[in-house]
Order: sequence, then structure tokens, then C-alpha cells
Amino acid sequence: MQDYKPDEDPTTFKSVKTGRGPLGPTWKKELVSKTDCPKMCAYKLVTVKFKWWGLQTKVENFIHEQEKRIFTNFHRQLFCWIDKWVDLTMDDIRRMEAETQRELDEMRKKGSVRGTKAADE
Repeated sequence: MQDYKPDEDPTTFKSVKTGRGPLGPTWKKELVSKTDCPKMCAYKLVTVKFKWWGLQTKVENFIHEQEKRIFTNFHRQLFCWIDKWVDLTMDDIRRMEAETQRELDEMRKKGSVRGTKAADE
């Protein structure tokens, strides 16, 4: 598994600040029975249109596989980084957003192309 990082593994991570984790194989069922535990649900809409006869299905399926991989990695990180963000205020978040926007603008002006690449399978 090329994306695996031991420090971003929800099955081994335990939050110091919240006591959450590690997540076992039945964590979803266990969460349903807990009434004192905050829950979050996030929906993502991914639309792929690749209109090229003979390649459309293959390319669209490939893109969907990659977006699933990217979101899975992001959700693992989000859970394992909870101690970094759980105490943030809305002002903290807005400040971070502004800093990130400035950094991205600067990177676009003079940086090289970076990011996630498709998995080799």
C-alpha cells in the first residue's frame, strides 16, 4: 500500500486530547450506540465527464478510483490529526485559511507543479 503511513493509521492512533481511537473493525456500529460522542458526516459530489468514444468508461472509472483513494487518505489524516485541530476556534480557522490562500498564491506564481499522482496498479 503506497499511501500507508503508520502515524496516519486510525487502527493504531489514540487521541491524547479526546481519548478517541484506535478504531477497530466495528467502529461504525459502536458509534451508533454512543450518545455523548459528537459525529460528523461529510458528503462529496464528484462528477466525471470524459466523452471520448472507446475510452470514456475506462477513464471515468480510473478517475473515480483515484478520487476514492484521495478522500480515504484525507479522512485518515483528519482523524489522526484531531489533536491538532480539535481546540481551534473559528477565528483560528479563518486565519489559517487566509495564510493558506497566500501560500498557494505564492506557490502558483513561482513554484513547480506538485500534488497527488495516480496510483500504480
